[in-house]
Amino acid sequence: ESRAPLLKLALHDATAAFLVLRLLPPRTWWQLRALSAEWRQLLDDHAGSCTDRSTRSQVLGEMQRGCFGLVKLLVEAAGPLKTANEEVDFAGCIYRAVHHGSVGPLQQLLRPLAIESFARRAFAVAVIREVLVQAAVAGDAASCLAVLQQYGPNSAAALSRRLGTDDAVTALKAASDWHLMSPDDVSDLRRQAVDKA
Repeated sequence: ESRAPLLKLALHDATAAFLVLRLLPPRTWWQLRALSAEWRQLLDDHAGSCTDRSTRSQVLGEMQRGCFGLVKLLVEAAGPLKTANEEVDFAGCIYRAVHHGSVGPLQQLLRPLAIESFARRAFAVAVIREVLVQAAVAGDAASCLAVLQQYGPNSAAALSRRLGTDDAVTALKAASDWHLMSPDDVSDLRRQAVDKA
């Protein structure tokens, strides 16, 4: 009898999604983001990413929908990373954010790597370096800036987890090498933007 009111309780969609998603590996968050604007709205917390700018959505007046920001909560629930599998899953999620050029989620995913108790220092620094290299190779200046703002030489990140000038040089060298092998992959304008960043 005492359970009856609980059975009639309506579970908020975002709460239900969080409870299900936190059981899944982080890489699935990105697979869901790609499904629809509704999933992006549920997962992201910044308007540029979760607002559907399609003509259909503009006509239907869906441009002003708010975001729920479950990625932030899911990232917090994912740590601390205690096993190699957890590290690989989390790194894969970060690399997908770079691959998709999703700066807001990338910043959210990178943020906990600054916390000593979230991940091993060697893992955190290696992932941050690789993210910078991938962003430079892709010609994604916005992602490069996001990484450098959080973990660059002048950032507020802990000294032990900060990137140095040599890391930026390595990323630019990798981008240059990639450009020599595949000159048409990234436009000169995008390469210049990365160099400037």
